Amino acid sequence: MFWQGGDGMISQFSATPDRTATSRRRRTRNPRYDLPVLRHLVYALRQISRAPAFAIAAVLTLALGTGANAAIFGLIDGFLRPLPVPNPDRIVVLAAESPGDETGFRYRFSFQAMSDLRKQTDTFADVFGFDSRLGGMGVDGKTAQFIYQVVTGHFFSGLGLQPAAGQFITSPLGEQPGSELVIVLGYAYWMKRFGGDPAVVGRTVQLDGQPARIIGVVPRDFHGLYAGTEMDGYAPIGALRGRTKPYDQIFSDRRERFLTLIGRLQPNVSIAAAQDAINAVAARLGSEYPASDGHTGIRVMPEPLARPVPLKFIGRILPLIKSLLFVLSLLVLAIACMNVTNLMLVRATVREREMAVRAALGSSRAQLIRLLLGESLVLAMAGSVAGLIFGQWAARMLIASIDLGISLPITLDPSPDWKAFLYMAALAIVAGGAVGLLPALRASRASLTDLLHDGSRGDSGGAGRHRVRRGLVIAQVAGSLVLLIVAGLFVRNLRRAELVDLGFDQHHLLNARMDPGQIGYDLPHTGAFYDELVKRLSAIPGVESVGMAFTTPLGFVFGGLPIRLEGEVPAIDRPPASIGFNSVNGTYFDTMRLHVLAGRGIDDRDIATSKRVAVVNETLAARLWPNRSPIGHRFVIPDIDDKLWEVVGVVNNSKYIAVFEDPLPYFYVPITQNPSFWRVISLRSSLPADSLSASVQHEISMLEPAMPSPDIHTMEQSIEGGFGFLLFRVGAMQAAGLGVLGLMLAVVGVYGIVSYGASQRTREIGIRLALGGSPSDVRWLVLRQGATLVAGGIVAGLVVTALVTRAISKLLYMVSATDPITFAIVTAMLGGIALLACYLPARRAMRINPIEALRHE
Repeated sequence: MFWQGGDGMISQFSATPDRTATSRRRRTRNPRYDLPVLRHLVYALRQISRAPAFAIAAVLTLALGTGANAAIFGLIDGFLRPLPVPNPDRIVVLAAESPGDETGFRYRFSFQAMSDLRKQTDTFADVFGFDSRLGGMGVDGKTAQFIYQVVTGHFFSGLGLQPAAGQFITSPLGEQPGSELVIVLGYAYWMKRFGGDPAVVGRTVQLDGQPARIIGVVPRDFHGLYAGTEMDGYAPIGALRGRTKPYDQIFSDRRERFLTLIGRLQPNVSIAAAQDAINAVAARLGSEYPASDGHTGIRVMPEPLARPVPLKFIGRILPLIKSLLFVLSLLVLAIACMNVTNLMLVRATVREREMAVRAALGSSRAQLIRLLLGESLVLAMAGSVAGLIFGQWAARMLIASIDLGISLPITLDPSPDWKAFLYMAALAIVAGGAVGLLPALRASRASLTDLLHDGSRGDSGGAGRHRVRRGLVIAQVAGSLVLLIVAGLFVRNLRRAELVDLGFDQHHLLNARMDPGQIGYDLPHTGAFYDELVKRLSAIPGVESVGMAFTTPLGFVFGGLPIRLEGEVPAIDRPPASIGFNSVNGTYFDTMRLHVLAGRGIDDRDIATSKRVAVVNETLAARLWPNRSPIGHRFVIPDIDDKLWEVVGVVNNSKYIAVFEDPLPYFYVPITQNPSFWRVISLRSSLPADSLSASVQHEISMLEPAMPSPDIHTMEQSIEGGFGFLLFRVGAMQAAGLGVLGLMLAVVGVYGIVSYGASQRTREIGIRLALGGSPSDVRWLVLRQGATLVAGGIVAGLVVTALVTRAISKLLYMVSATDPITFAIVTAMLGGIALLACYLPARRAMRINPIEALRHE
């Protein structure tokens, strides 16, 4: 066989059959390899096995990039995963919108409103509701906390569920006042407490001190409708017993808004069409019942966007958070891909002679490209598999680090489903094409004539190739800077949040939440229990004061009701605003270290039979009684009764729902005049707060052995979770993790390109040194190359970062999106680390022996 070169030179390849080549050709004709895809796969694996160091570096780099995506996708998919019910896309949440509701917590409906919505619209196949409760289940004389949902009769049928054992609550049983108290167990609770015994169906237990019959078990995959928390069971709303109010009042009073409403859309009905229909019903109800439903709008939300509760601000920021995390994780993958592309460009240079020979032997350019792309796809697939494992580990570590500040189990499951596998497969294909296409195009262009002309001088036509590599490194530095500045902003956001004045002193404060109603106490016995418990806890050494309240700041429980000033005629066109409130005892203000600014606080004179009093905060005082003292003024809380409450004092503002909230109006009433079963005991101590936990638990057990273990947390732990610092901390952890990955990849990229560039100039460096150049000149020569790349990447990164941070400004509650301190510190840090990566090959270059360099080829 003969081949004529471009210069007319005839080169002869042996026409004598070579046994090795013939054997190889026979092997490739084996029927096992007749499929082109399989043949390319075998070839790719063979080539990769010949360069194990390169393969390991490429796979690990891609694993970091795809792992970041797997972790983010797992967290988001686990939180937004559709309900395990038929046609989950047709399940929506109906949220009430009351004018003047600054908290957004008045999204619930009354039982009567739910009945009207069910009857007056044909847009929904069904409308049903639930309310989450924390109770106590007694089995064989032992009571444990029981997280359950009271549900309407259409709950299970509306969702389309089938029981794992027994039967479900049905209508009208679930909605008839005074009906039998029955329980449907959650699957996990059934397995945990009853060992999955089917014979438990029909057994009688105690729920909040009342006999209850177990009738069924939900399917294994159904966890309830409070996202992130596994429900232990379900009870019918019709079996509710009155605790602080007559039980039939919740079915007849339209002011008793306690149900979260769920709807199942009719087939082929869009959310927009449902919204139009529900608007008409809301207007009709508002005109028929102006006192309770006037001016109340209804928002139809896809069920995943209403998790865990349908608050407006959650619905606004959830898509933004989702988009941001995906963009940042894809940016990490892009940096990883650029890193691997640089590796493959170097490898393609080494293999140019092989590609040229293959072309000379008849391989088309398309065939060569397919061969090289096959290698990159194999590497990307391996990297994606490793990334999926790494991502699962990272996601579970993040979930394990989350403390909600209350004893509720987190059931967020990041385990991969078919969508995760499909997403990772798509990433592998995209990454494989991204890292392999450019090297394949360049390698497939190789000409044997050019290579023979170039002889042994190495890189042929390398100027363009070097420009590409340098461009990739600049892009890596720019992407890393974007990631690091975003991470820095979220970390600064967290630090600023932790320094916010909460309005109370959270240090040396221990909270114990409990509910004697879980073991059947009535309200008088509950009051006596708490009074005695406060006395006992006050006697513990180190305890300075003991306060008691219905809830604590930044907790999961928030009370809000509209109020009406004495003598004020309700405005038909302007319903009263919903105001947050808390029921507290006489030592609560001292324990929390809230400051009474005018008048007095709540004290021991405020008993059940005395004049009703209230203490308002600064914001409420300024809003209702501007430029005058609120002391002595009175108001009505219509949702409780028509009696007057007199303002006796003003306290400072504090945080009530979230760290980032604007000042909210708020007031306090004596817990003796608005009693409840659920209460929080707060202890202020001169000792570390958590050191009192065992003593508090002991006193509660001594006073009432049957009481379920209380939820005991320090106040600092409580505000770390929930709507306290949890959102800031999770955001900072995720952004910081992605930023560190981006930094690692960018530094490796800078080091690699500078080191490779220095090795390509070994001969030049040797000549310079032989002609009298100093080692410092060589060091500056190499450093300048790297510094130019770093500077270019930083400039490009700052431009892109300015655009990105402006888009996420809504998530940065405590810091500006263009915070100069963050920009300056992160830029200096990245520049310093990148220059260090440049210095290492520069130092190695200045130590080159000129004699050895001149021998270098």
